[in-house]
Amino acid sequence: MHLKKIIEITEGKPLTDIEDINIENFVIDSREVKEGDFFVPINKGHFFIEDALKNGAVSHFTENKDLRYKNSIYITNSIEALKKIGIYKRKSLKATIGITGTSGKTTTKELLHFVLKNIYNSYATKGNYNNEIGVPLTLANIPDNTEIGIFEMGASKIGDIEYLNNIVNQDIGVLVSVGYGHVEKFGSFENVIKGKGEIFNNTKYQILPYDLVKFYNDKLKNYITFGEEGDIKVRTLDITEKGTTGIIKYKNQEIILTIPVYNKALFHNIGAVSAVLYALDLDPIKNLKYLKDFKAVSKRGEIYKLNNLTIIDDSYNANPLSVKNAIDTLSKMKNKKIFVFGDMLELGEESEKLHKEIGEYILDSNIDMVLLYGKEVIHTYEILKGKIDVWIFDNKKDIAEFIKNIKEEATILVKASRGMKMEEIIEKLL
Repeated sequence: MHLKKIIEITEGKPLTDIEDINIENFVIDSREVKEGDFFVPINKGHFFIEDALKNGAVSHFTENKDLRYKNSIYITNSIEALKKIGIYKRKSLKATIGITGTSGKTTTKELLHFVLKNIYNSYATKGNYNNEIGVPLTLANIPDNTEIGIFEMGASKIGDIEYLNNIVNQDIGVLVSVGYGHVEKFGSFENVIKGKGEIFNNTKYQILPYDLVKFYNDKLKNYITFGEEGDIKVRTLDITEKGTTGIIKYKNQEIILTIPVYNKALFHNIGAVSAVLYALDLDPIKNLKYLKDFKAVSKRGEIYKLNNLTIIDDSYNANPLSVKNAIDTLSKMKNKKIFVFGDMLELGEESEKLHKEIGEYILDSNIDMVLLYGKEVIHTYEILKGKIDVWIFDNKKDIAEFIKNIKEEATILVKASRGMKMEEIIEKLL
């Protein structure tokens, strides 16, 4: 995209003479700028325009008319300007897919992209760039030859997804799951249900788990369900050292797959992928074969081998739904099972109840030992104390040292909300 086109789309004003430069990459972090990039300063990012230029940026936005560097473009709002570029780039795509859910949206996005890149020129959200800045940034950076766009869309309150809908204008809306994540900001679980349902607004196809249909009857016009009783039938069969094995059935066809990832919910996510393939008029069973080589997403089930220990890094984030899935996954392991659990955040007044609920869930599982870290997990500890081998720690270093002293064969799964930064425990072990 040429600079003059960027000025036209954003209604920006050149503050200096503008060169006829073609831009292929937009960046919002000055530290990540490479030669030839366009820098979009967000909020305090305006203090780092000079750094971005030193790192190789050839042009940039500014909200300050007096701040003039080479190829400076004045706009009144950087986020709105980025949004306009994203909307413009969206027009070149044949189809877009929006994916949301309390848990599983990133894994579902990566699974879908892993399949579709073998069929189309597809492009997907990088990492978890799923908010009002990350989504338009993803769109802005779509390569010119892209046919299908896959977008992860996050939400912490009602209206968030609707805002992103107006940018992505998705043809297919995918709801992976609904749980208590971000309930503090949403205000209630009912609002979580309502907010996640915005993914279906003005879509050609709606894709969701069979057991959630009852919440969205007013929004569903051309929908496909997945789950044990869905249009796409999915079931996890086993979790072994080789990975997770499951079965997918569609009409009179079925496929059994083993994927080298430890995740009991994996085939739930693959059910969503299968439904998208069907909506795109592709054979789900035929094209799922590509997933046999799929690898876990960073901090979402990554596996490390450390002498006698198998460590599952599921530390990226946590809510009651994903924590229960982690417990179910760990319970399938054959050796000693150790659950390292930190606080689930943003649960508001529901936090004590939900942390106690996790304690009860652990007691009904096959987990042998629990290591706790945080303030809210004290409620989990109250449930577990005297009933299971449970330890609570003041710092992550002590947890790492404790784990290093485990002599028997064991599988350790680490899980907590993003703010707990539990990956630091794993970093101390490796």
